[in-house]
Amino acid sequence: MLNAMAWALACFGVVAADIALSVVLFSVLDAVSVLTGFPIDNLDIQWFQAAAQTASFLMALLWWRYLWPRSFMARRQGERPLGGGASAAWKRIACVVVIGLSMQVVISYLCDGVLSLLPEVAADYSELVEETGMGDTSLLAVLTTVLGAPFCEELLVRGIIFEFSLRAFNPQCRSLWKRRRRANAQDGAMVPWAAPSTWGIAAAIVLQAAIFGFMHMNWVQGCYAGAAGLIFGWVFVTTEKLRYTILLHFAFNAGSYLIGLLWFVNTPFDVAITVAIAGVILVEAMRSLRQACQQSAVSTSTAFPH
Repeated sequence: MLNAMAWALACFGVVAADIALSVVLFSVLDAVSVLTGFPIDNLDIQWFQAAAQTASFLMALLWWRYLWPRSFMARRQGERPLGGGASAAWKRIACVVVIGLSMQVVISYLCDGVLSLLPEVAADYSELVEETGMGDTSLLAVLTTVLGAPFCEELLVRGIIFEFSLRAFNPQCRSLWKRRRRANAQDGAMVPWAAPSTWGIAAAIVLQAAIFGFMHMNWVQGCYAGAAGLIFGWVFVTTEKLRYTILLHFAFNAGSYLIGLLWFVNTPFDVAITVAIAGVILVEAMRSLRQACQQSAVSTSTAFPH
């Protein structure tokens, strides 16, 4: 129980480390401003966000690279790698992109509908969007949202926090790498792979999604990011590759700019129909992705039997 709590707290420790890094970065920028006399406050807020995102990405990349060889998702991927050739890979890519775009449609319209019932919350959120530049459509803002955030946040959340979440809810995973190391040191024997349980994986998906929502630091984004994080986690477990959740995050964030193409959706009836269609597409794309991954794993195990 204590070990489980320790790993659960470690998930929040990752968030704290990321926040601390941003504080250090901004302190350094303030010091540079004082020494050079250059007014840092005159810089666009997007430049600050880009700098913080870059620092966070580098930290997460080093952390993830150190963690990955001992990651249980890495071990699982090694046991049953995806195959099927280029055609199967393109099918998985298409499914992931469709999942991201349709999820954006569903979440955006549902979020707008809830905010229409909460005018005070909607007003506070609009003010936050204006102050932080979240609604900015400049090139730098688009790049940090569509490209920067997927790489940075997926490394942190699905790469590191999800791994710690698995260890929190799966004791057999928590001690596996230690037992393997001791066995190798003694006689070279390999400890059998202890796969996470179904409920343990589900609990880890929920925890990482909740932390993903918490990282956005406001109720509106926190709620829809948490909901999206559930599907992000499911895609990571299904594909067992971080590249697919990065692509999913890219499609999801890009969808926030592309949703303006649905200019003809005006009435509540239009919204209901659009959400229903997008929901069906979302479910079907998830089903197709799972099928594609299962078929690829089967074909690989058949081609390379153990």
